[in-house]
Amino acid sequence: MAGVGVSVVVNALKTWLIPLRYGVERWSYTLQRVSGVAITLYFVAHVVETGNVVGGAGVWSVPPYEFAEMVWNETKTFLANPLFDAGLALLAFMIFFHTVNGVRLVLAHFGIILGKPTRPEYPYRAASMSKAQRGVFWLSVLLAVAAMVYALDVFFKVLQL
Repeated sequence: MAGVGVSVVVNALKTWLIPLRYGVERWSYTLQRVSGVAITLYFVAHVVETGNVVGGAGVWSVPPYEFAEMVWNETKTFLANPLFDAGLALLAFMIFFHTVNGVRLVLAHFGIILGKPTRPEYPYRAASMSKAQRGVFWLSVLLAVAAMVYALDVFFKVLQL
């Protein structure tokens, strides 16, 4: 019985995380969820890292703050890594996509960019995204790619302008 439950979960995760055979709607859904989880995890890690930089509560009991300076230098050394820079560039993509696509979702929920309902005639094709929504989705992808390229240029000087 447990094998059936596991296979259902694995099947559900495959369709959620691998939207290859689905349309723009599924890509939008998947990217919105994945970017939201990643941004939340980054936020938690950033708060922990910032707490380490300022030394936490123990730093204030060690005058004249040599401990804080040591923690600051160790954190800077740890974070001076190209892998972290690439991660920040990917995070820039996720933040811009999540923000602009979230605006699209808010506009759709308030009915501002919903399309007109059509008569379901054979062959029926579900159109859950109007042309305006598709435009905002592709705008979010474009702005996210631009943010990622800008971040990569800041960290790695990829553009020779």
